[in-house]
Amino acid sequence: MQKHDICPHYKSGYCTSPMLDTPTADVTSPNRCFNSFKGCRYFVDTGEEKQGLELYQSVEQEIKFYPLVNVMESPLESSCENYRPMRTGKGYVAFCTALGRILTVTNAEMCSKYWRSCPYRT
Repeated sequence: MQKHDICPHYKSGYCTSPMLDTPTADVTSPNRCFNSFKGCRYFVDTGEEKQGLELYQSVEQEIKFYPLVNVMESPLESSCENYRPMRTGKGYVAFCTALGRILTVTNAEMCSKYWRSCPYRT
């Protein structure tokens, strides 16, 4: 069973719906809580809020880059808040969150030296 098949208000056998005064096991049912919970009168759509460890987990995404253009032997440091050095199997690459892409080695060197005058910083 996948997580999206379980009611977000179901916790350890109790219904923790905001529509209830206190969590209770009286209204829980395997049929309803594990399959058709959106039809339950105690279900409140919270907009897929992240809780607990979900706040710290992220989806790994594949980053494509050209080794000859983007890979550095050692990571460069930059004081820019948008600069993110990342380790790869072939060395290090620099990611710019303002641009949303991997920087070339030349761009990374410029970000390291001239980060205060970067036109992409806000």
